[in-house]
Amino acid sequence: MWLLLALWFYQEPSENSGASNWLPPIELRENIQVTPSLASGTQPDDPEPAVSDDSALRSALTRWSETWSARDVPAYLGFYSPDFVPPKGLSKAAWTRLRSDRISSKQSIQISFEKLRLQINGSWATVKFTQVYQDERLRRLDQKTMVWQKREGQWLIQSETTD
Repeated sequence: MWLLLALWFYQEPSENSGASNWLPPIELRENIQVTPSLASGTQPDDPEPAVSDDSALRSALTRWSETWSARDVPAYLGFYSPDFVPPKGLSKAAWTRLRSDRISSKQSIQISFEKLRLQINGSWATVKFTQVYQDERLRRLDQKTMVWQKREGQWLIQSETTD
């Protein structure tokens, strides 16, 4: 039955039937434009979307705490600006030795934040939060204020105080 239906459908029309051989329009190859499919919804030549300062600063703060928790002293110290002003009148060299010794002497360190507040003004930011610090012998909650500066696209710690 299908064979008869197919033959009837594809039969040549008679000159008197009024039917025509309809074919879909054919486009010449040079007239066809192909647009690549973009899953992200951006144009192919668009630059990567800029990361907001808020997002970049939050990311830097998280990485800073992760390096501290991992006791990775060089990476931890890398978050501090070359002209970082240590608290309590310490020189930067004395502060660096003190932080290195203190972090290296711990078996484990856990850092987390509560009540995080960011205030960004151009290339400067003030970050306030409750810092939850825990090592193998101590657990403390401190109110911390950090001043960060964005230099060459990277957020660095300029100063910090703990209340």
